[in-house]
Amino acid sequence: MKTLWQHTNGRLYAVDHDSFGHIIGAVGPIDPDKLQSLADYHYSPGIVSWVEEAIRKNALHRVSPQSAKT
Repeated sequence: MKTLWQHTNGRLYAVDHDSFGHIIGAVGPIDPDKLQSLADYHYSPGIVSWVEEAIRKNALHRVSPQSAKT
């Protein structure tokens, strides 16, 4: 599953995770004015530990692509 997340600083990240919530890869920050289909990004494990920590600290929350553009 690929979902869009927004950091408390306003930056957007796309996160790829399995149905159990285990994060496989992520990409970002993403320019909200150039948002692509979540399937078009190249996810990598490079920032997974940072994303997991930001989620634990409630600094990242899931958003819809439509709300990210507003």
